[in-house]
Amino acid sequence: MKTFKIAGFYLAWQGDAQEIELLDGLIINREDDKRSWLIELFVDPTYEEAFRQHENQEEMKVQVLITHPNNDPALFSAQMREMNILQDGINILLEGKLRQMRNEYAKQVLSDLISQGISGEELVDAFNNRLKQRKNVPPVQKA
Repeated sequence: MKTFKIAGFYLAWQGDAQEIELLDGLIINREDDKRSWLIELFVDPTYEEAFRQHENQEEMKVQVLITHPNNDPALFSAQMREMNILQDGINILLEGKLRQMRNEYAKQVLSDLISQGISGEELVDAFNNRLKQRKNVPPVQKA
């Protein structure tokens, strides 16, 4: 198994991806044949409702920036295993399956921008800005 620091986390919800600001987070690659990962988040209590809405879902879409905020997000289908309310925040444990990683994010951003009708030099600028900012990450698509 390998453990990594989480540098950013996004929860896909109703056609958009909401950034969840982390107090701390770790992701563990179980290195099994199922490509399963454990995602442990420590977040501010204000995010309780956002996660409660996903509590009984079989699958939630999440995007994780592993190790460094400039890395491409790894895309997961995850299920909440546990949520504990603590004094200074909420501890959330997810179990996920890796769907896409690395340059798939760039392909997804490009596809999203093209579907918005952006082309030419405007497309190049929008693409570069989206990659630099890591904001408005498109929702995770089923693999």
